[in-house]
Amino acid sequence: MMNRIQSGTIILILSMVIFSCSKNTDNPQGGDPDNPASFSGAIYYEQADNGIIKLDMSTSMKGVLFPPDIYRYSWDLSRDSKRMLTTSQADDHDYDANVYTYINVADGTIIKQFKYYPTEGDITSALLSFDEKFIAVKPTYDDGIVIMDINGKLLYVLDAVNGIKIRDEDICWMPDNTILFRVKNKLYRTSSDFKQADLIKEMPFNDWRSFVTNADGSKISFYASNHIWLMNADGSNMVQVTESSGVEAAPEFSPDGKFLVIGNDYHVTGPFGHLSYLFIIPADGKKYNVDEGKDNRVTPVIARQEKDPEICGGNKLWR
Repeated sequence: MMNRIQSGTIILILSMVIFSCSKNTDNPQGGDPDNPASFSGAIYYEQADNGIIKLDMSTSMKGVLFPPDIYRYSWDLSRDSKRMLTTSQADDHDYDANVYTYINVADGTIIKQFKYYPTEGDITSALLSFDEKFIAVKPTYDDGIVIMDINGKLLYVLDAVNGIKIRDEDICWMPDNTILFRVKNKLYRTSSDFKQADLIKEMPFNDWRSFVTNADGSKISFYASNHIWLMNADGSNMVQVTESSGVEAAPEFSPDGKFLVIGNDYHVTGPFGHLSYLFIIPADGKKYNVDEGKDNRVTPVIARQEKDPEICGGNKLWR
């Protein structure tokens, strides 16, 4: 099924363009409004016209990390944000192939690159494990969860659980190299060899997805029924942590696990497009009203010299 993986070498040049900014004191970027530097790391997010954006949380400066690329299917960053994994369309008319590229972010040089051939030439998205030893390919319409090493060597395919095929579902790496995955309304966690899976929780929702974990693997956040939820990694103490007049989407933990960046006012813009506005809430299990201006504990993500929250039209990460 997935036994054709080939090597390739292409040089990629990193584009880094900094937007000129100065601090907007009306909208401090900080977990503590009096201490803008209290948010750690940087938020990386996608915009259709600008590419992959990096916003430094200590300075509120933003810049283009990688320009737009219509052939790029997905991207993920190492936990230290120094390396990126992308999946993309092959540029040599090899239409059944996805190209996996492992990049040094600082200078854009390719560390590794190979072709992966999913069933029926499906478009794939891939995630780096915390230690960067493994790559997990998200399930497609034709394949289950595919696990390979960083060189592209196929290690295991988790195709079904309890006789139910795993297809077109979300997955998430845990820090111990196990994987969270969804089948219908159930959340599972694999063993470290990926050959077994334990039920974590049966969800009381028809619509839930986009689950993520914090850096130590103790908490899980996810979208369900228009809002963001938080629970312990064993499925206990599940609480709703956002409320609004609209829809929130796709939470991401801060590197220290103290905050969540969410997509607020999520809305579909076309057959394949969507937009949301970036806001930050504490990851403390309390409920926050994320309608703009309703709750002073909620922080809009605003770059220097700008007045409005940043717009995200795709993937986002906090590293």
